[in-house]
Amino acid sequence: MSSKPSKLISLRTRDRAIEPVLIKNQDRKSSERGTSSPLVVLYGFIALISLGTLFLMLPFSSVTGDIDLVDALFTATSAATVTGLTVLDTPTIWSIWGQIIIAILIVIGGVGFMTGAAFFLLAAGQSLGLQGRRLIGQNLGEEKMGSIGQIVVRVVLSALLFQLIGFIIFFLLFSIKLGLEEMSQNIWYSIFHSISSFNNAGFTIFHMGNSLEPFSRGYLNNIILIVTAIMFFFGGIGYFVISDLLSHRRVLGKRKIKIVLSLETKLILIGSFILSSFGFLMIIIFEYSNPATIGNMSFSEKIINSLFTSMSTRTAGFNSFDFSATYDYTKLLCALLIFVGGAPASTAGGIKITTFLLSIFMISNHILGRENITAFGREIPYETAVRALVILVLSVLIIGFLIVVVSFIEKEYQFVNLTFEIFSAYGTNGMTAGISPDLKLSSKIIFIITMVIGRLGPMTLALLLAGSQKKFEYRFFQEKVRIG
Repeated sequence: MSSKPSKLISLRTRDRAIEPVLIKNQDRKSSERGTSSPLVVLYGFIALISLGTLFLMLPFSSVTGDIDLVDALFTATSAATVTGLTVLDTPTIWSIWGQIIIAILIVIGGVGFMTGAAFFLLAAGQSLGLQGRRLIGQNLGEEKMGSIGQIVVRVVLSALLFQLIGFIIFFLLFSIKLGLEEMSQNIWYSIFHSISSFNNAGFTIFHMGNSLEPFSRGYLNNIILIVTAIMFFFGGIGYFVISDLLSHRRVLGKRKIKIVLSLETKLILIGSFILSSFGFLMIIIFEYSNPATIGNMSFSEKIINSLFTSMSTRTAGFNSFDFSATYDYTKLLCALLIFVGGAPASTAGGIKITTFLLSIFMISNHILGRENITAFGREIPYETAVRALVILVLSVLIIGFLIVVVSFIEKEYQFVNLTFEIFSAYGTNGMTAGISPDLKLSSKIIFIITMVIGRLGPMTLALLLAGSQKKFEYRFFQEKVRIG
């Protein structure tokens, strides 16, 4: 017996009533220029550099009272990006007030504009909004939004504590070396050098010679180099690695202590050790007999200066001998170390050591035919490795383009020296082949832009890549393309 039409209609109506209703919301386009955008960090640094330039151009900031706009802008940019490249001699051109302005720019630039601004808001009793916490969390690589305020305070206070300890040690060392007659000078030397060392800035205000060259020889001088290296090492690994080292400990029995570290900390520490050791061996081999660098030093001084230079190329940019006198292959080696740089969320520059290592893992996995990217018993997200490789490739392309442009402008300089100077600017390192003060106006402007890109580019690019992924509801047909 067939169903009645009325019954069919009733069943179909009831089926439709209990069907899930799909409501298509209108797509909302979020602006990448809003307050939660990583570009806010860029805007903040531009404002900081502009303000620093204005103050450096004021008569009281320099000995002469008359500083060119581009030279002031170059110096402010170098300080805010903690680079250390200079076109003017810092101890002789800038007055005490100009040096104080440079030191303030270094402190703010080292800790990060957003982190510093957030700290002052919290110190004033203000709270961070959701968008502010999100942006700072992205900047610091922290996912827990609720703990952002505490992390900001710890980052800033730990940085100030390290610099205070550095000041005390340097004051004792400088008082022994220079005597107690110039007490005020020793105090200012100690304050400025502690700030510059921990923040990996590479600026110096010593009247005895270029950078740290006056401290290359002698027992006491070598101690000053060692303390400086310790300072910029801790600044170059960052708060999170230091916190991980101090907090993640497990005690086994009465005598054995096992330290359990995160994957990121392991990569940073092991990578730093390998690169610093490799750089040290190459530098001491390359420059061992070079009388213009370490050739006339004792064996122990050669070891200390070579190790100091290897560590400094990845972070601070101090030099304890005339780096412009090194051989070309030494400059190229150091340029590669500068390119890698230090740890993320630290005061160091470069593309960051984790970016470099993840790119190596990504490439080696494809060569070996492995699907999963692993390290120390942990699997690394594929998307993170892809972002690292993108940052590396884009950085290489940017540097290559800049080398071509600057080489076209500065035809009178050797190609190796120009190449090294570009790497130093992009890696915000500050070591120099000695050509920055004599660059043409257009080249100085290019270097200013390069320092800003180098300090903010890899970080901002990583944040933009992390937040710009879009999922499509369709895919195109695949078609093979020949490569290689």
